[in-house]
Amino acid sequence: MKITNKHILIAVLLAVSIGLAYDSMANYMNPYIAVADVAADPSRYTGKSLQVIGVVEPGSLEYTNDGRLNFVLMDETGGSIKVTYRGIPPNNMEDEGNSVVVLGELGANGEIESEELLVKCPSKYEGEEEDSGLSHVFLAAMGIAALGIGYLVITMFYKK
Repeated sequence: MKITNKHILIAVLLAVSIGLAYDSMANYMNPYIAVADVAADPSRYTGKSLQVIGVVEPGSLEYTNDGRLNFVLMDETGGSIKVTYRGIPPNNMEDEGNSVVVLGELGANGEIESEELLVKCPSKYEGEEEDSGLSHVFLAAMGIAALGIGYLVITMFYKK
């Protein structure tokens, strides 16, 4: 069997598609981190992009004159962390008992600086199917990889 330029090109395309799939998985599937985990070891998360899930501590919402929203995020284990949010607060932010996902970065002072908040209302989303979490980039990269493998198999083993 002779390796031709076509085979090298297909192998390169296959490697690129695998790289795109890995990048897609690493960037788009950032898992939720519990408040207690961040509070227990802040040095591990300092300067990193986080998605922290918890509940807004009742009575901790504070709107500042410069448009910031400060509050304390807590979880069921008793862990808590201060959050500073810059932006327009979601409509249901003041409803107590809702789960909140804070997307931001943990600063050196141990507070999360956020520019994106997701407020989850359990009753609003009951009965809906959950998103599979697969991104379009990942699916496209896997399709290209499958086509490349198929082409390699056909040209290398079944060509006369």
